[in-house]
Amino acid sequence: MIPISESVPIRRQPWITSILVALCLALFLYELTLSGAALDRFLEQWGADSQHIMRALQGDPRVPRTELITLFTSQFLHGGWFHLLGNMIFLWVFGRAVEDHLGHLAYLLLYLLGGAGAALFQSWTSANASVLLVGASGSIAAILGCYLVLFPTAWVRVLVPVFFFFWAFDIPALLMLALWFFGQFFTGLASISNVAAAGNVAVWAHVGGFVLGAGSGIVLRVLIGGAAPAAPHRSSAPGPAGLVSSVAALATLFLAVRVLLHLLEVAPNPSLLGQAADLSYRVTDPFVLPLTELVPWTMLLGRPLDLPAVVVMLMVYLVASLLIHDLTSTHSNHQCKRPRR
Repeated sequence: MIPISESVPIRRQPWITSILVALCLALFLYELTLSGAALDRFLEQWGADSQHIMRALQGDPRVPRTELITLFTSQFLHGGWFHLLGNMIFLWVFGRAVEDHLGHLAYLLLYLLGGAGAALFQSWTSANASVLLVGASGSIAAILGCYLVLFPTAWVRVLVPVFFFFWAFDIPALLMLALWFFGQFFTGLASISNVAAAGNVAVWAHVGGFVLGAGSGIVLRVLIGGAAPAAPHRSSAPGPAGLVSSVAALATLFLAVRVLLHLLEVAPNPSLLGQAADLSYRVTDPFVLPLTELVPWTMLLGRPLDLPAVVVMLMVYLVASLLIHDLTSTHSNHQCKRPRR
């Protein structure tokens, strides 16, 4: 899910967020001017090496204490366009509201110290292996954790790519960020237990940054004096009916992907498409498999059609439509009964 907007009203210009985005973009464009060997040397010099960080903290004379500076410099470096754009989208969507509520200085400190703490946690979890950390992910994870604490009732509009199509809908920020956090957490556990590899993603930096940001958000709420607005919704933001619609949209999305992948006869495998198939099957199996006793599979143009999944999709739409109608009618009745002034 790609966030494209959120419902918290912004009252002042997000100068720090804009500067951070511009600085990350400028440094990445500089990286593009370097040759392969020069780029490697640049990233090794300013990226955070997990082993060097831990040795510097332990007072190893072979590693100068100045190595700890890379905990901050690494936050502005990125390893590719997708790495950069993904981070900057999350920073821009969620960072502005946090900056607006905390103020420029507190927000900047949260970004820098949260990112450094996230890199420290990742270095500690990977102290036995030399891992080079680059990217703003840990800092942004801290912003996300703080956002969740400050704006638990906010909504986020997300864009979900489904092959060549894009699906946009609203989802509670609480749900989206919880899914993101637990996805990172269980990916990290899987890599530790050798069930799955986390790849080149510093998932423990994400986990550590998010927890640090959430804790900082609790403290900063007290120091600043009060919580953020209780219900920072846009005038067009969905209410309970919108929540039902969003959940139904997510469920239908997974089921539609399942049906399409079965039509293409894609089995779980290490490839990106195979991983998507594995995720889709595991999420939807508890809802689809019980129907296979009653609804048989069929063939469509010579390919297998997961008819039980199609039936579940129709059931989701039917139940969601009834709930939305009931919630909308209840809301309209309350509006009509409200006394006018």
